[in-house]
Amino acid sequence: MLKTRFLTTTLTAFTIAIAPVATLPAMAQEGNVQAEISDSELDAFVVAYKDVIAIEQSYSAQLVDAADDAQRQAIINEAQAEMTQAVEEAPDIEVGRYVEILQIAQADPDLQAELTAKLQD
Repeated sequence: MLKTRFLTTTLTAFTIAIAPVATLPAMAQEGNVQAEISDSELDAFVVAYKDVIAIEQSYSAQLVDAADDAQRQAIINEAQAEMTQAVEEAPDIEVGRYVEILQIAQADPDLQAELTAKLQD
């Protein structure tokens, strides 16, 4: 339960972080969310997600040690740029599809469970 909550929280945080720089096909096609995600897409997502989490963890200490809000915002901006780049460089997945899978996972407990299982492998 705790791991699922952590995954959901992290998914939400990253969706917010990356959404402004991503093209979101699901938003353009209001209500037409592609719920089917292939196993290869999930595997590619997990590879990118692990990179994003590693980046998030590497910036968390800097964020805690930031002297003021301006420094915190600069750290957040740098982390967001690095996370976006990590997804762009991940094999077999594009940023827009990554964000789409994040959004689907937020609303689909079965997908959350599947992603959690893949992340633990």
